[in-house]
Amino acid sequence: METTTDAKAFVPGIHGKESDSMTETIFDRLPAPPAAETLGWELIAVDPKAGTIELAFDAKPAFCNPTGHVQGGFLAAMLDDTMGPALFAMTDGKRFGSTIDLHVHYLRAVKPGRVTTKGRVVKLGARVAFLQGDLFDADGRLAATATASASLGDL
Repeated sequence: METTTDAKAFVPGIHGKESDSMTETIFDRLPAPPAAETLGWELIAVDPKAGTIELAFDAKPAFCNPTGHVQGGFLAAMLDDTMGPALFAMTDGKRFGSTIDLHVHYLRAVKPGRVTTKGRVVKLGARVAFLQGDLFDADGRLAATATASASLGDL
């Protein structure tokens, strides 16, 4: 990513922690949505010009199915909550996407713990954006991929 802002700049706006950086991101301007807080959303890096983002999530034991793996719906939510913010950042917070289609491929089971994601805007149209995301387990192995379409709205 060419223009990267690290997570420490973002943490105050979302998590209320102290920042080690004076760089502000678009996400500092808004409070964290409840879903992002539930999932443990944490910004690692964002490149608004490229429409890319890297995040971390806290896959809690409470998200697990009876086999002890994170239930797929939570992984889908993490991917959705990665791709949408990539779009939001690319439009400098002027547009948001409402997911109209989400397709997830689950490649391996995920245990509770820190997971990371990467998302990108594939194409930004006038009314619809096309998005892509990858989710990695705590060992850095690709565990799920997603594509999505989002209807664009103005803020």
